[in-house]
Amino acid sequence: MKMRITSTLVASIIAVTLAAAAAQAEPEARTQLVTLDGKSVDIIQLRHDFNSVWVIDNRNILYRDDSRDYYLVTLKETCQPLDIRDRRFSFYPESNWRLKASTRYEIRPLAGRPCEVAKIEVINDDRADPMRKAALWRMW
Repeated sequence: MKMRITSTLVASIIAVTLAAAAAQAEPEARTQLVTLDGKSVDIIQLRHDFNSVWVIDNRNILYRDDSRDYYLVTLKETCQPLDIRDRRFSFYPESNWRLKASTRYEIRPLAGRPCEVAKIEVINDDRADPMRKAALWRMW
């Protein structure tokens, strides 16, 4: 009986140890960064800080920096607080003029839970203009 309990205990300890090792081996959550030409990169260097923002829908947000470059931020899932017009939120952590794929970015509404960013892509004016106009006329 002691042998059975001991072997069960040892097997349980091994299983827990292997599960913990597998969890540590998984890559950390990352934000996909995409350049204007569609390439995934580890860093996007901003020329200036974000100065304008448009909520396209509750999963996509368009940012513009001082040099008038556009960045489409796509969230991992829908963010319900973005359904409310003029709901204030922030981009976290601040970009410090550099976006890193190894950083876990979030949209943080003043009220509600944070919403995790899946992808940030640089887009051109031709793609950004219709999004910006649609955001201005979006039904709330």
